[in-house]
Amino acid sequence: MVVEETPAGLRLSVRDIRFKPDSNEILPEEVSRLDQIAQVLKLAPNSHFLIEGHSAAVGNPKGELEISENRAKEIARQLSSRGIPADHFICKGVGAQRPIASNSTAKGKALNRRVEITILE
Repeated sequence: MVVEETPAGLRLSVRDIRFKPDSNEILPEEVSRLDQIAQVLKLAPNSHFLIEGHSAAVGNPKGELEISENRAKEIARQLSSRGIPADHFICKGVGAQRPIASNSTAKGKALNRRVEITILE
């Protein structure tokens, strides 16, 4: 997880969170990461959180946008099940529009598949 200060607030970037291929179903081995994220977000009980899903550029842009939004919503659902009110989340799919690495390598694609959570101020 990478933490960055942005004009909107503090952003947690969860890199290479693993989902089943072409799905918004999170793999079971990610449970502990979600538990840790929930604990961090609980430190800001009155805040709202922007969850942005990102994807690698491997398919058609419409499909990338759709899966990234569905993954953001699934992260919100998972965090809500850990005690964070569901109405504190704003979910957005970004698709492959804002890559942080090259999509020409497996490592770059893995970095681009991420979820960013911004603690809104």
